[in-house]
Amino acid sequence: MKLKFDIQLFSEASAKTEKATPRKRQEARKRGMVAKSREVTSAFALLISVLFLKFGYSLIIVPLQQGSKYFFSNLNYSLEDISDASKLLSFIITTSLKIVLPFCVTIMFVAAIVEWAQSSFLITGQSLKMSFQKINPIEGFKRIFSINSVVELIKSVLKVLIIGYTGYCYTQTFAKKLLEMYEMNVFTIVRFSFDSAINLILWMAVMFFGIAVIDFIFQRQQYEKKLMMTKEEVKEEFKQTEGNPQIKSKIRERQRRISLQRMFQQLPKADVVITNPTHYAVALLYEPEKFDAPRVIAKGKDYIAQKIKQEAIKHRIEIVENRELARALYNMCEVGDFIPPELYQAVAEVLAYVYSLKNYQKVNTR
Repeated sequence: MKLKFDIQLFSEASAKTEKATPRKRQEARKRGMVAKSREVTSAFALLISVLFLKFGYSLIIVPLQQGSKYFFSNLNYSLEDISDASKLLSFIITTSLKIVLPFCVTIMFVAAIVEWAQSSFLITGQSLKMSFQKINPIEGFKRIFSINSVVELIKSVLKVLIIGYTGYCYTQTFAKKLLEMYEMNVFTIVRFSFDSAINLILWMAVMFFGIAVIDFIFQRQQYEKKLMMTKEEVKEEFKQTEGNPQIKSKIRERQRRISLQRMFQQLPKADVVITNPTHYAVALLYEPEKFDAPRVIAKGKDYIAQKIKQEAIKHRIEIVENRELARALYNMCEVGDFIPPELYQAVAEVLAYVYSLKNYQKVNTR
């Protein structure tokens, strides 16, 4: 006998065709897996650095000018003198920090904001944990020859082409002004060269933004693709989230059984059982020393109603047939509830009848 396998059935079961559920996304986020592009951070950092140099150059030029004046006006310092050498070293360090620190702090702040914005301000240490998959050579080869590696190569080639083409075009424009530089003084030449370099880098940053946008879209698509789930995974997650229907059914059945046991344990205390007579049965207990109104201690329909009547006969509890009252009590009250005020009169008449029967029975027994 030959066994036949439906290959299409297996492929459909293992195919990831469903979008990720909110729980899957939350678990991926806890592991530090978010959709973000390093190119976006690099493009913002480059743009902000260029804008800082273009509009905040005074933060660099002023300390540099002050430092130059101080340095050239104190050339008579003796490096053999420890105090003079320490003053000069302290001045150099302070001036360097005044020039470099604002620039570095601005770039670091912008990069951190962009990274947090892409990851929705996620801070996690899951990616720092040791994992065998990170040092697995097979996984390493897969990453080398994956689509991500191809995209990274394309991005590198595009960056080189952009830098080369932009530099060439801007140099052509810059070359036309070289002949005019011989009439300029040194400060003007330095300022002109600085502005030209800044504008060149600014154009490159704008073009890098195009690469960053494309890369962000690609990374978002790859992120969604990695989170795709099979239909079986979605079903299994639904069971884990909502609960297995069979288990929930067993739990409800056990809860009903426990509640019935408690109800029948309370039933012998009842003063009266009001019946339909066949479909409904409601047992009432009245404790005037504790409560102002009677309360329902047991109720049931069909089979449970018959069991309640059997227990009532067993424990010599009066059974009163009242179709409307039995149905009203069953529909309006749960076990443990006090009867509603609109049924006070009808229940009082039943209890008065029951108490009169009990008193009559006591008199006859004497």
